[in-house]
Amino acid sequence: MPIPTYIAIIRRHWLLVIAPAVIAAVIGLGLALIEPPRYRSSASLLITRSEDRRFDTEDALAYDLPAIVQGAPFSAEVSNALALRGVSLAPDQVRAALGASNRRRVVQVWAETSDPALAEALTTTAVELVQQRGLALWGDPAATPERPLVNVVVLEPPGPAARINGWTAAAATATLRGLAGLLAGALLAFGAYYWETARTLPSREGGG
Repeated sequence: MPIPTYIAIIRRHWLLVIAPAVIAAVIGLGLALIEPPRYRSSASLLITRSEDRRFDTEDALAYDLPAIVQGAPFSAEVSNALALRGVSLAPDQVRAALGASNRRRVVQVWAETSDPALAEALTTTAVELVQQRGLALWGDPAATPERPLVNVVVLEPPGPAARINGWTAAAATATLRGLAGLLAGALLAFGAYYWETARTLPSREGGG
């Protein structure tokens, strides 16, 4: 089918095209705006071995760290460390808030909560524990706070928590939903065209 035909179909059924996009965008914007505020604080760490200099080993350590940070034992340690600072947060709440990812030997650690101060405290505590515990987090009993057996260089320290679901995020969500609605509307328009065409064919054949 030539492109002008597609354009003609869309122009004829423009309401079917526009309506789903507008509805989806409005719903997306509304849902995004009624969400409670969420804040994220993050830090970037460079992970290298203090004794074993093989790069593949260092890559493996950085690859494992996100899973360790998001694991139950680490969450319990963070919870205990926060309690010593007067912050009460259950391990399961810590685990739900903490996240991590890696790119080669650089690991990003973050925390997302409804309280910016708590997000910063979680990220700071997580970074400090990684530095203090060292290879003990990987199960090496020889690692101690004085000799962690791994170098943890803080490339970007835990910064002030920033809101992640404000107006900008809401607008982005509404835009994506609107585009999805636009695509759905276009499919509806083409479906309506083919349905009309299928209905008119038998009458034409009968008239001939």
